[in-house]
Amino acid sequence: MRARRHRRVRTRDPGARRAARRVTVGVTLQRPSHEARSMWRAACTCLLFLGLIVTPDHAQRDTTARIDGTVRSSTNGLPIPGVMIAVRGLGALSVSDSAGVFALAGLPPGRRTVRVTYGDTLSYDQALTLSGGQTLNLSVLLDLEGEALSPIIVEARSIRAERSLAGFYDRKQLGFGRFYTLVDLDRLGDLSLRGLLGHAGVVVRCRLRSCVPVLMNGARACVMPLFLDGLRVSPDYLEILHVKELAGVEVYTHGVDVPVKFRWDVDAACGAILAWSRY
Repeated sequence: MRARRHRRVRTRDPGARRAARRVTVGVTLQRPSHEARSMWRAACTCLLFLGLIVTPDHAQRDTTARIDGTVRSSTNGLPIPGVMIAVRGLGALSVSDSAGVFALAGLPPGRRTVRVTYGDTLSYDQALTLSGGQTLNLSVLLDLEGEALSPIIVEARSIRAERSLAGFYDRKQLGFGRFYTLVDLDRLGDLSLRGLLGHAGVVVRCRLRSCVPVLMNGARACVMPLFLDGLRVSPDYLEILHVKELAGVEVYTHGVDVPVKFRWDVDAACGAILAWSRY
């Protein structure tokens, strides 16, 4: 490729001036050689490779475990601050904040013992399995006002949590159904479960010596299924169970409000009654 420009030449000879009026100066631009192009591509490839090494996606994965969760009262579901959660033998600990939240990070995986401590009044150990690169979310329930309820430490949103007071308080936050906490039950005195259901507006029909809770489903009446600690029991338990033996009661008078975990073997349109024992 050539670029051309013109230059004036000064001379006293008229002939020379005419001959030199147009003098062409040529500049030749050459393409880089094959070796230069190869070196340039190699340098770019090296920089790209180094960039991939330092990006977060290619960084070494964290193989440690993490524990987090919340601490709540098993009597009313409110958060409890000031509870110490520690992993024995590791020196790792966390104290629950005003929302009852705690977290421990950088833990080696394996079978570990978690200790829950509150002042000088409560200390409880629970064995758990930690997996590398994963977070174990716990739901901790404590009875700080007495010894009516044992501490509960379960993995949040697990089957065990669903079938314990942890699931009871999780569902209570959703706002479906009617809930009676331990505090509520203590206020009612020594009632049978049948008496409690009457307080909740549930119709109880008795025939001979058997009484069952009944829900009107359109034009027909159906018997409401009864669960005790997550297991279905006979409706005549209404007379056997007493409020002073229970830590919580859930009453669902609308089929759509019944928790999914308790629909699989019942007619959900008939609602459900879930009772949780204290001992």
